[in-house]
Amino acid sequence: MKKLLTFALILMLACLFLDKIGATDMHMHFHGDDVDGPLEWLFGLVFAGGGLLIAAIALVCAAVFTGVVLAGVGVVVLAVVAFCVVLALALSTPVLLPLLIPVAIVWLIVSRNRKQAQARQHSL
Repeated sequence: MKKLLTFALILMLACLFLDKIGATDMHMHFHGDDVDGPLEWLFGLVFAGGGLLIAAIALVCAAVFTGVVLAGVGVVVLAVVAFCVVLALALSTPVLLPLLIPVAIVWLIVSRNRKQAQARQHSL
């Protein structure tokens, strides 16, 4: 079934391609002159492909430029956020002072217990 479907698809595309090659309603103007004959579709294909190639190159350049700009903006935004956090901590330090006193007491007790435990291990 897959081979039959593939064959039918290829046959349909070939019929469409041959229809476009032999089409008489295609007209191409090049420098104000009509281009006729069996190669008019080839010229149209080449020029359309060239336009698509230029568009693809322009899209890649735009993507690279956007990536560079957004990376730079991201670094600036990160620096601004870090500055705001530091500023918020600096402004809230007087409010946090009553909370820091119990934390300092617990820290001193824990460090004293560690020093005593290390002294016991060294004495053994």
